[in-house]
Amino acid sequence: MIEIQNISVKLDDFKTDYSLYVDNGEWIGIIGQSGSGKSTLLNLIAGFIYADTGSIRINSMEINSMHPSERPVSCLFQENNLFPHLSVYENIAIGISPSLKLNASEKKQVQDTLNYLNLSDKSNSDIGILSGGERQRVAIGRIVLSNKKILLLDEPFSQLDPNLRIEMLNLMRKIRDEKQLTIIMVLHTPVEAVSYVDRFIQIKNGRINRNIKPAEYSLEIS
Repeated sequence: MIEIQNISVKLDDFKTDYSLYVDNGEWIGIIGQSGSGKSTLLNLIAGFIYADTGSIRINSMEINSMHPSERPVSCLFQENNLFPHLSVYENIAIGISPSLKLNASEKKQVQDTLNYLNLSDKSNSDIGILSGGERQRVAIGRIVLSNKKILLLDEPFSQLDPNLRIEMLNLMRKIRDEKQLTIIMVLHTPVEAVSYVDRFIQIKNGRINRNIKPAEYSLEIS
């Protein structure tokens, strides 16, 4: 479980005050207007921003003072942060070892992931020649191989066309169900995620404004 209690941080004239509980295995869709504080919430959980006050606990472990690399979360952002000088195989393998020094078992994990994501024929390819959907699958493969049970996704599919976004959502649902992951995902097009998320969290002015069930969101936009 993720327990966020009165997490506050002041960024210039913008101040947050978040309180949120997320059960293990939940898929949360974060929605709200631009500048409302959606990405700030993810950055606080990931440790890219440190809170001034409040508490963040994951499975009862306080993580406020932890370095981002020590936190039990993986992150995927809009830019996907792939390394253009590395091959598809190497970009995925970094999820296990930044040094790319893998033992036989770890190499098998990478190959299994390539097969799972239908990227085995692209293993030695440069990132630059891949399609947008292929690049996102590489990025997903890397974060999945990190073996962390919480995924923080910040509009990772917003630059893809609608059909590819649905394809990526289907892939995330499959991975989530198989690996029992918890997902907190900032959404650019929430209507597309109605059939995937367990609930929407609306953020307004740096605060949790509403919890919305997917069925209720469907009614509001119909």
